[in-house]
Amino acid sequence: MALANDRVHALLLPVGDRYLLVPSALVAEVGTVEALTPVPLSPAWVLGVMGWRSRPVAVCDVGRFWGPPAIIGPKSRVAVFYPLPGRAPTEFFAILVNAEPQSRTIETPSVLLTDEDAVHPYLAVSLDIDGKRAGIPDLVGLKELFYETAAIKA
Repeated sequence: MALANDRVHALLLPVGDRYLLVPSALVAEVGTVEALTPVPLSPAWVLGVMGWRSRPVAVCDVGRFWGPPAIIGPKSRVAVFYPLPGRAPTEFFAILVNAEPQSRTIETPSVLLTDEDAVHPYLAVSLDIDGKRAGIPDLVGLKELFYETAAIKA
């Protein structure tokens, strides 16, 4: 539970036509988009797998859940996330972002909720930060989405 004067070090990740706001501690690294190897029979939001620190990491286009599919361009980056709670320590995943993320220190009382776009698939809440539309991802929903196939096979 956040206290009135809590500060959170966060990253604003440009994804599609909005931003994702995530605690910096969730992101292992931001880097360039490496060669992607397609994954047969994967959902359209899985762009492929890339090598990262000698391990395969799935690269996802979560922006397509609320907008058009991403186009990989010269400014595109990947934000590699640590595994979600309850997953193996090697289950990193990456999200395609439009450009370099922006670092922010968020003071909880200064963040205003917006009524516009309040509910989106895989967003817990929508916010207005410095005039930018941002969403905090629903990590439980994403975990179920990302690992649904693995859970079925187990």
